[in-house]
Amino acid sequence: MRIERIITHNLTGLGDLDLTFPVGPVLLFSEDRTRQRMLGGLFLELFYDIKNPLVSKVQARKGVVEVWMTGGNNRLHICRHSIMNDDGLERSSALEIEDETGQQVSLPERTTLGEYLFRVKQRAFLQGGIVEWPENDETANLSRYVRNMRQGGDAGLSLSKVRASLTGAQKRVKAQTESMLQVKAEYDSLRREWEEAHRQQEKERLLLIEIKNFQEKEKILAERISYAAKTQERLTVLRQNLDYRELRQLQGELARLEERYRESESKLTELTHETQVDWAMIEGLREECMEWAYLQEKVSRIAVEFQMRTQIINETQDFLQTSGYQGLSENEVQRLRRAKEEKHKAQQELEREQDNFTVVKSKFEELQKVCMEEIARLQEFSVMAGVTNALEIRIAQKERYLAQWQSSKIGNFLDRVLQEQLGVKSIGERFSLRIAKHYQNYHALNNQEFTSQLKEFRNQRERVEQLQLELERLNDKVHWEEKLRKIINSRTMILDQAFSKANVADLAAWLNGWEDHQRKKHQLELWHGELQLELEQLKMEESKMAASAKQLREKLANWGTLATDRDEVLAAVLKVARQLRAKDEAAREVNLFTEKFYNLLGDRNMEYLAKILEPLADLERENHRFNEEKMVEIAVWQKEQVEIRRQLETAEQSLQCILKFPSLSVLEKKIETVKRQWMAYEGLHDALDDAQALLENSWQEWKTVYGKQLKEEKKWIFSQMSSSPAKGAIERAVTEGKRDYFAYRMAIAQLALRDNNEVPFLFSVGKLSSGQSFWEEVLKYLLQLSHSRQVVLGTSDAELWQKLTASKWKSMVV
Repeated sequence: MRIERIITHNLTGLGDLDLTFPVGPVLLFSEDRTRQRMLGGLFLELFYDIKNPLVSKVQARKGVVEVWMTGGNNRLHICRHSIMNDDGLERSSALEIEDETGQQVSLPERTTLGEYLFRVKQRAFLQGGIVEWPENDETANLSRYVRNMRQGGDAGLSLSKVRASLTGAQKRVKAQTESMLQVKAEYDSLRREWEEAHRQQEKERLLLIEIKNFQEKEKILAERISYAAKTQERLTVLRQNLDYRELRQLQGELARLEERYRESESKLTELTHETQVDWAMIEGLREECMEWAYLQEKVSRIAVEFQMRTQIINETQDFLQTSGYQGLSENEVQRLRRAKEEKHKAQQELEREQDNFTVVKSKFEELQKVCMEEIARLQEFSVMAGVTNALEIRIAQKERYLAQWQSSKIGNFLDRVLQEQLGVKSIGERFSLRIAKHYQNYHALNNQEFTSQLKEFRNQRERVEQLQLELERLNDKVHWEEKLRKIINSRTMILDQAFSKANVADLAAWLNGWEDHQRKKHQLELWHGELQLELEQLKMEESKMAASAKQLREKLANWGTLATDRDEVLAAVLKVARQLRAKDEAAREVNLFTEKFYNLLGDRNMEYLAKILEPLADLERENHRFNEEKMVEIAVWQKEQVEIRRQLETAEQSLQCILKFPSLSVLEKKIETVKRQWMAYEGLHDALDDAQALLENSWQEWKTVYGKQLKEEKKWIFSQMSSSPAKGAIERAVTEGKRDYFAYRMAIAQLALRDNNEVPFLFSVGKLSSGQSFWEEVLKYLLQLSHSRQVVLGTSDAELWQKLTASKWKSMVV
C-alpha cells in the first residue's frame, strides 16, 4: 500500500497539514526534528492505535486526520475524527474507511488498520516501517547499538545492562530475606492463632448447640415422666373404680328417664287442662282406661309390626323375582364353577403355549410350503408310480437273462450266425430292444438310470409321507389352539349370561348373590309363618280391645253421660289414660335406675371420678399398655434424665472454660496485611527469576532463529553500499561504524517484514555530521529501495534538503 495524501486539521504539534506524496522517493524537510517524529507517531496512532499525546491531542473541539492510500487496484480513504471535552481529554474517536466506490469498509473483529492494510503486526511495523537515525551517532554509541541488535534484535535493549539490572534487583530482594522471614513467622503465628480461635469458636458453637439439645431433651423427658406419673395416678383411680363406665351409663340413662318423666308430666298437665271431662270421673275410670289404652297400644304395635313385616315380605318377593336367580336349579353353582374352571384352565394353557402356538403356526406354514414343493417334485416321477415289485423283479430277470445270453458262447455264436449269414437281428439285440422299450415307458435309457429314478422316486415319496405326517401333527396343535379359544368363548358366554341375569361382575359376586337369594328365600318362608301368627294375635287383641271398649261405654252410661258425648269423652279419657300410663312407666323406671345408680355409687363422688377419669377411652387404652414394660420405660427415662442433666452441666462448665481470643475479623485483617507483604516479596522474587529466565531464553531463541539470518542479511546490505575509501584512519573507523549500524538496522527491518513491500518506509535523520560519502551510500540504498516500497526520508538538514531537491527526490516542507 502507498500513501497518496495526508491532511491533518487542528492537531497539536502538526497543526494543519496537506501533504501529497508522488510516486518515487519523497524528502520531508523540517527544521524541527520533533515534527518528523510526530509524523511517525501519527502513523502509529492511525494504523495501530498507539496513543501519542503530542499527536492525538487536538487544538480545538474537533481534530481530523485524513489519509488516501492505494494498493493494487484498490484505493482507500481513511478518516479519523477526534472530539475533545472541556477538560482537554478525548471524548470520542471514530475511524471511517471507504473504498474507491464510497462504500464503507469494516475491519474484522480485534484487527487493527495496520494489520488489515499491511498484513503485519505492530512490532514488525515498528522494526521495518519506521527507522530513526540516532541523535548521538558517535562510534561508541553505534557499536553499542550494533552489539544490542546482534544479541537481541533491538538497538535500545542492552543485554548486559538488563542482566546487571536483574542481578541488582535480585540482590536487593535477597537483602530483604531476613526481614521477610520475620514477616513469614509473624504470618504463621497469626495463622495458628486464627486457626485456634476458629477452633475455639467452632467448639463454642457446637457446645451451645449441644447445650440447647440437652435442654430440649431434658424438657421432653420431664414432660414424658410427668405425663406418665399423672397417667399412673389416674389408672390407680380407674382400677379402684372398675365400675365407672357402668356408673356413667346409669347416670346417662337416669338423666334420659328423668327428662322423659318431666315431658310426660308436662303433657299430662296440658291434657287435664284442655279436657272438658270431669277429672273425678276420669279418676274413677282410671284402671279401665289404662287397661283399654294398653290394649289399644298393643293392637297398634302389632298392627305396625304386621304392616312392616308384610312390606318386608313383599320387598323380598320382588327382590327374589328380579334378582336373576329365580327358577335356577340347585346344581347351577356346580355348573358355573365347572365352566369357570374349564375357562381358567384353557386360558392358562393358551397363555402358557401362546409363544409355542405362534412358533407352531410359523412352522406349519413353512412346512406346508416345503411339502407343496416336495409334492411338485414327486409329480415329476409320477410315471414311476406304476412300477410294482413284480415288474421290478421281471425287469431284473430280463437284465439277468440278457447278461447271461451275452456272456454265453452259444448265444454269441447264434447271434453271429443270425447277423452274418441270415442278416436278421440277433437274439441278444432283440432282448436289448425289448428291455429298452420297457425303459422308454419310464423315461429311462438303461437299467442304471431306471434303478436310480425308481430309488429317487421312492425316497421322494417317503419324504413326502413324512412331511404329511408332520403336517398332520402340527395341524392338530394349530387346531388345539382354536379348540382352546372355543372353550374360552363358550364358557365365557355361559358365565356372562349368568352374570348379566344377576347383574354381577364375577363368579364370587354371583355366588354371594346366590347364597343371599337362598338365605332370603328360606327367610321368606319363616316370615310367612310369623306373619300368620301375628295376624292371629292381632285378631285376638282386637277382640279384647272391643270388649274393653264396650265395658267402658257401659260405665260411662251409668255415669250419666249422653250417648252423643260418649265418644268424645272416651277419646279424652283415652288420651289421659295413655299419658298416665306413660308417666307411671317413666316414674317406675326412674325409681328403679335411681336406686340402682346410688346403690352402685355408694359413698363415692361422681363429679370427682369424672374429673379424674375422663376422657375414659384414652385412659382405657393406656390401661391396656401400662404394664411392667411401661414402668421399665419410665425408669429408663428417669435414668436418661439424670444422665442428660449431668452432660448438660459438663457442657456448661466446658463453655465457661473456653479461652477468649480476638475476633476472627481482627485476626483476618492482620493476616491479610502480613500476607500481602510476604506475597509481594515472594511475587517479586519469582518475577525476577522468571524475567531472568525469560531474558536468557529469548536471547537464545533470537540468536538461534535470527542470528545467522541477521548476519547474512547485513552482509548483503553491506555489499550494496560501495563507498570510496576514507582519507584517514579515524574517519574510516567512523564511516565503518556507521555502515555497520545502518546495515544491521536495515537487516532487522528486512527480517521483520519478510519481503513484505506493502509497508511504507519512513527514515528520519537530523543534522548530518561528517561522513559525506556514507550518506551518499545511504541515499543510494534508499533510492534502490524506493523501486519496491514507498520511501519517505525526513531530515532537518538544510544542506541535504537543497542537494536532494535538485536530484530525483521530490521534496516537501513540514
